Amino acid sequence: MKLSQFIRSNIEQISAEWEKFAATLLPDREFGASVLRDGIVAILKEIATDMDCSQSAQEQKEKSEGVQEGSADKDNAAETHALARIRMGLSSRQLISEFRALRATVLRLWDESDPGIHKQDIYDITRFNEAVDQALTEAAVRYSEKIEESRELFLGILAHDLRSPLAAISGFAQLLVHAKHPDRNAEFAGEILISAVRMARMITDLMELTRVQLGSGISVNPSESDIVKICSNAITEMRSVYPGRILKLESDESLVGKWDEPKLEQVLSNLLGNAVQHGARDSVITVRAAKRHDSIELQVHNEGPAVPEKLLPILFDRFIQGKAGFRADEGRTANLGLGLYIAKEIVVAHGGTLTVHSTNEEGTTFTANLPLTLP
Repeated sequence: MKLSQFIRSNIEQISAEWEKFAATLLPDREFGASVLRDGIVAILKEIATDMDCSQSAQEQKEKSEGVQEGSADKDNAAETHALARIRMGLSSRQLISEFRALRATVLRLWDESDPGIHKQDIYDITRFNEAVDQALTEAAVRYSEKIEESRELFLGILAHDLRSPLAAISGFAQLLVHAKHPDRNAEFAGEILISAVRMARMITDLMELTRVQLGSGISVNPSESDIVKICSNAITEMRSVYPGRILKLESDESLVGKWDEPKLEQVLSNLLGNAVQHGARDSVITVRAAKRHDSIELQVHNEGPAVPEKLLPILFDRFIQGKAGFRADEGRTANLGLGLYIAKEIVVAHGGTLTVHSTNEEGTTFTANLPLTLP
């Protein structure tokens, strides 16, 4: 059987092998088969089609040199797969290893199905290797372009968002120094505190992002903690920064489990900061905590316009606020767009989930489900 025909006839088996390998790249995170196999069927079909097309010596030379074919306006299967893997947090080395595993898997399964190599088989293997190399080149190029694009976006957002609180600190500090009415000193000091807290939160988010990108992930150190105390601390901090906003806590008297207390306070801080930024200014922000069997359900709710429907599937991506223009207030509350991403990573590190439900009628509710102990 020709190799291209074998690929088309055995896509399910090849995909299953691919899934097993892809799962080893992210051993600490659970993904369904549809995510792990993302793009493989389309990639295999494109490879098989490429192998069956006639090819001149010049075309073969260009392909071996990584010359891309097709439309520059539309990503092919390999490029689309590379973008998906970036969103999952894979490194370029992990992406390349997927294509190496694909090559080895297809050739091994093909050999097992029909032992014995003929002249036509050698030609097929050559064409297959060329097609895989081209797919790998296209994926690597697209990966690099996207990483560079993200880096430029990040630097632009960082420069903008750090400049704003720094200018506020400088401006209010000058007013404080030259204030002729001492009764306004507390007001100026409060504004300086708001800006300082914003900058501190940005730095914390950047540190957590660096840990994730270096591959170590967000580490948690669980100990016996009370989720009610964690919520109260986060609310107290937010009230000190935004005394004009109304925040309330609805919970049982005590909800004890094993969590990383500082990390969960960071989750609450990020979710509350998001509610302050995007919620209606005159509405109540509510934190709810309740026991659900062997887990704790933690919710942060705010009234106001719903999150745009197109943003819901990507709301927890890195830099999404900067990319999508989801920035309600360019003055006091704009941020790097890392808060929700970091919050979800911390919840996942605890073995939990973080979801969002948002409508104009019901407002926006973020729900974290946390097991009482780490799995």
